[in-house]
Amino acid sequence: MDATGCAGHAQAESRGVQWCPEATLLLGIPGLIVTCVAEDGEGGTEVHAVTHPDLDEQARACPECGSRGVIKQRPSTTPRDLPWGRRVIRLKWRKRRLTCKNRKCPVKTFTEWLPAVPRRKRLTARNRDAIGAAIGDDLESVSAAARRHGVTERTAQAAFNDYADRELADLDERSGPVEAAGIDEFRRGAPRPASGGREARSKWFTHLVDLGTGGTLGLAQERTGEAGKSLTSAHEDTMRYLAMDLSAPYRSTVPDGVTVIADPFHLVQSANKKIDAAFRRLSYRTEHDYKKLGLPRPLHAMLRHNIEDLAPDHLDIILDTLDSDADGQQIAVVWIAKEQLRKLLALRVTKTGSTPAPSAVRDRLISFYLWCADHVHVPELKTLAETIEKWQQPVIDAVLTGYSNAKAEAHNRTAKLIARTARGFASPLNQARRVRMATTRFV
Repeated sequence: MDATGCAGHAQAESRGVQWCPEATLLLGIPGLIVTCVAEDGEGGTEVHAVTHPDLDEQARACPECGSRGVIKQRPSTTPRDLPWGRRVIRLKWRKRRLTCKNRKCPVKTFTEWLPAVPRRKRLTARNRDAIGAAIGDDLESVSAAARRHGVTERTAQAAFNDYADRELADLDERSGPVEAAGIDEFRRGAPRPASGGREARSKWFTHLVDLGTGGTLGLAQERTGEAGKSLTSAHEDTMRYLAMDLSAPYRSTVPDGVTVIADPFHLVQSANKKIDAAFRRLSYRTEHDYKKLGLPRPLHAMLRHNIEDLAPDHLDIILDTLDSDADGQQIAVVWIAKEQLRKLLALRVTKTGSTPAPSAVRDRLISFYLWCADHVHVPELKTLAETIEKWQQPVIDAVLTGYSNAKAEAHNRTAKLIARTARGFASPLNQARRVRMATTRFV
């Protein structure tokens, strides 16, 4: 019989104790050997272990100076390990408390430790990794992960911090050079001024995303040009394209040699806002309710749809309604300008499968400007044309390259969902760590 009562030859003694290789293999903690396995009387399994003799010298080395320690006591510790299926594993590690022989060393006594069971930790390394993965990879809240693993929220947060910092430590080396990136902002939470030694926190985060791999490159508090510059400066040697919404602060700090891309979604959104502004300015109301007109939604909502997505009968109703009076005709003019802008953006390589000719891009841009010039009496159309003129080259580059800020927008939504799951974050650092773990994809 061996040390666990199983049939077989007993193994060589470690510190005068026999151990079982089969039980040690099942436990699977590097550096520990199992000397005894028994029922704990509570439906779990009690596992007694000692340090493997091959790691004896490593375990006895002083963590400060590396000197070999002298045995002082032989206490037993109970680090919490992962369960085996539905059975709780109660690990009892009989270790040694040692005295450092180096009199100049600030550490006087210490207990032996292993990478699988770190110093001053009540959980095994793999248990801590499982908690960190539940929060970082499975997107559980800290409270849910703590409850499922039977630890406090403070312990679960510390486990996640260690796990995330280790996973993200070599991110720059693994992600490679960044050619195209997207920058955007999302609401972080309630702001707080600096006081009592506490760091100030903004209500905004600036988010930089790699448009190639889709991973997060970094986050910075505030939504200012300086926040954007702090993120892009680390990649200005390799970055060639930077996509953004129509943000003047971000555009003002773009590194030299980087091509700015105007996000197509925000261009169309800007045109839709002009339609809404025209409705408000004119206080436009139809003679009949939209249901009586035969429309599924109110008129201003129908004008946000792409014209090709409208049913033919609905399109006829919209045209007849807007053409019935002068105010409706002004709204129709802004709507047609939006569709002219969409025709320009439809030349993108992501839509057609081929890079458009610069002349075709110019022709459609001129058609948009001519339409706006012919109806300059409509103030919403004038301001829309002025906005497109300010961002003319980024708009052209968006059509020619096919880049957009869609990946950054998608990550912003993920960041907001994480904040809701966590019921808000008091620490911007913890929030940035959670967002990077959730939105970074390793290759």
